Amino acid sequence: MVQPYAAKGEGIRVVEFVGAESGIAAAFAGWQLAAMGADVARLVVDFDDSRQTGSPIGAALDVLADGKSDSPWPADRAALDEALGSADILLCDAPAELAGLAGAIATLHEMHPDLVIGTASTFGLSGAYASFPAQALDAQAIGAVSWSLGEPGRAPLSMPPGILEHQSGAMLAAGCLVALHARDAGSGGQLVDIALADVLASYVAGGCRYFVHHGLTWERNGRRASGSGGAYPFVILPCKDGLVCICGRTRDEWNRFVAAMGSPDWAAEPRYQKLRAMGRDYPEEVDAQIMPWLAEHTMAELEAIALENGLIVSPLRELADVLDTPHFQDRGFLAETTGAGRSVRTAALPFHAMETRQDRATDIAADLLRAPRADTTAPIDPSAPLAGTRILDLGWVWSAPWVSTILGELGAEIIKVEHAKRPDNLRLAGRIVRDGAFVEGPSTEMSPMYHQVNHGKHGITLNIKKPEAVALLKRLVSQSDAIIENMSPGSLERSGLGYDAVKALNPRIVMLAMSAAGQFGELTKMRAYAPTMSSFVGMEKLIGYPGEDPIGALNLGLSDPSATVHALVPLLAALRRARVTGQGCYIDFSQIAALFGTLRPYILESQLTGRQPPPRGNRHPDMAPHGIYPARGKDTYLTLSVADDAQWQSLAKLAEGQSWAADTRFESAPGRLD
Repeated sequence: MVQPYAAKGEGIRVVEFVGAESGIAAAFAGWQLAAMGADVARLVVDFDDSRQTGSPIGAALDVLADGKSDSPWPADRAALDEALGSADILLCDAPAELAGLAGAIATLHEMHPDLVIGTASTFGLSGAYASFPAQALDAQAIGAVSWSLGEPGRAPLSMPPGILEHQSGAMLAAGCLVALHARDAGSGGQLVDIALADVLASYVAGGCRYFVHHGLTWERNGRRASGSGGAYPFVILPCKDGLVCICGRTRDEWNRFVAAMGSPDWAAEPRYQKLRAMGRDYPEEVDAQIMPWLAEHTMAELEAIALENGLIVSPLRELADVLDTPHFQDRGFLAETTGAGRSVRTAALPFHAMETRQDRATDIAADLLRAPRADTTAPIDPSAPLAGTRILDLGWVWSAPWVSTILGELGAEIIKVEHAKRPDNLRLAGRIVRDGAFVEGPSTEMSPMYHQVNHGKHGITLNIKKPEAVALLKRLVSQSDAIIENMSPGSLERSGLGYDAVKALNPRIVMLAMSAAGQFGELTKMRAYAPTMSSFVGMEKLIGYPGEDPIGALNLGLSDPSATVHALVPLLAALRRARVTGQGCYIDFSQIAALFGTLRPYILESQLTGRQPPPRGNRHPDMAPHGIYPARGKDTYLTLSVADDAQWQSLAKLAEGQSWAADTRFESAPGRLD
C-alpha cells in the first residue's frame, strides 16, 4: 500500500526516485542502504509498469523494493520540497526524467544544499555524450568490455542485461556514503555523478594491464583469455558432464594441478614446464593433454578435487545448483522474498559485520547506517573528503588493493604493507614484453597492473616474524582507521594480528576481510581467481551466442573489480559508524556472494520458469532491437538499442526504403520482441 513518506528514527533517510525510465542501479543502491539500516522511501511516478510482467529485469526491480516504503510522486512543489527536505540522500538513475518533473539536477541541488543527490546513468551528467539516449550496452562498447567477449571473427558479446547495472548501483551507494561523510563534516550536500561507462572503463583499465605487460593483444578469444593472460592455464574446457574453468598463474599452481592428475609422464617433458609459452604459443596442444583426464570426471567430482588439492578450478554451474549451495544457505547469503507474485530466493548482503571475529557472532550489518548524524564544526575539502583517514592495506593482487586505491583517490592516506620475500603477486608477473622483446629493469617494480591497482600509496615491507616489525605494525594499527586484507581466511589470526588483537589496540578500527567465500563455512579453503569465482556462481554459463554453448567472459575478470566496488559500501558505512560511535567492526566479505547478487534477474528467472536461462547473445528481455552489429570496415561494430516505440519510429525513418522499416509487426515493442 502506498503511504505518505515519513522519516523514521535517527538513521540515514533516503529518497529513491522511481519513474518509467528507472532501472536497477538506483534500486540496488537503495536496497543496499536499506539493508544496512537506512530508511529508504521510494517516490513513485504513476506509469505503466508492464515491464515487470514476465521480465527478469522487472522481477529484479520487484525484489529490490524490499525493505523500502512507497509514496506517490508529490502532487505539488511544496510537497516535493518537504519530502526532500527531510532526506539525507536522493537516489536516481533516470536523471532526465527526474529533471522533467522536478527541474534541472543542478537547480535541485541549489534548492536543497544539505541534500546528497546521487545519480547513475550511462555516460554521466556532463561531457560529450551526456545527452545521448543510451543503454548499458553502449557503456560496454565505449568501455571496451564487449570488445573482449566472444569468438574472434564474430560479433562481440555483451554481459547479460542487469548484471553491470548492479555494478553502477554499488558504486552509486559508495559514492553517496562518501558524500554523506563530507556533508556530516559541514561541507554541505554533494552531487554524486556515476557513469556506467566510467565504471566499466576503470574495470578494463585494471584487467587489460596484465595483457599489456606480456605484450599480448587484448581481444576476443572464445573460451580462453587472450594468450591465456600470460600463462597456462586460463581456459574453459569440457569435462564428463559439462564445462569447467581452469586457472593458474604460478608454477606452484600448475604443479598442484599436475599432481591431481596423477603426474602423467607427458607433464615431465620440458615443453610442458614453460607456463608462458604454453599459454601464449601452444595452449590447444596442452588442452589436448589434459582433456582426457577431465573427460573422466564430472563437474561435481572436479569441484571436490579442487577443494581437496587447492586447485583453482570450478565447474560452470547452473543457477539452480548455486541456489542449493549449502555454504550460501548456511552463511545467510540467500534471502526468501516475493517476486512476480510468488515466493523466491534471492541474494542477501554479501557480508557480515561483527564486533568480534567469531563464527556465528551477532551480525550488525543491519545497524551500520542507524548511527545519527555526527555534529562537527570543521568542514572538509569536498574534493578530498577522506583526507585525515588512514588505511592499512594488507591486500594483494586486485580486489582488496583497489579498494584502498579508490579511498586514496578520495583523500585517504594509504600504507601498503608487503613482505619483502613474498610481495604482491602482481609484482611477480615477470619482465615486461614490448615489441616481442623484454624490457630491461627490475621486474618487481615495473608491473603495469601493479601500478594501476596501487597508485598513490606509501609502501613498506615488514617481516612479522620479527618482533620489531610486529611492534611497528601495532603502532600503525593504533593510528589507523581501517585495515583491508584478502588473505586466506585465518591468516592474520595465525600471525597474532587478527581483528580481536588489533581491536584491543584501537577500538575504533574497522577491518575488511575479503576472501573468496567468506571467513567461515565449508568453502573457506576455496582457492580462486576471478574466472573460477564467476564460474562457481553461474555467470559464465549465461554468456554466449544464442542457441550455442556458453563462451564465458574470461578476458574481463569481473569478479575482482566487482568485489572492490561492493566492498566499498560496507567499509564506508562502518567508517561512518566508527566516527560517530567510536566503535569499529569486522567485515567478513564474500567475493562470490557479491558477484552472485549481480545475477539477480537470472536467479529469479531460473526459479520463475524452472529452467536455466540460456546464453542469449546481446538480446534484451524488454528491448528489440538490442545488439552489436557489423558496420562498414574490417572487425568494426556498432551498438543499437531501441527502448520504446518512439525510438523505433526514428530508426525506421532513418532507414526509409528498407523493407523491415515499413513492417507493421515492428511498430510496437511486443511485436519487435516476438
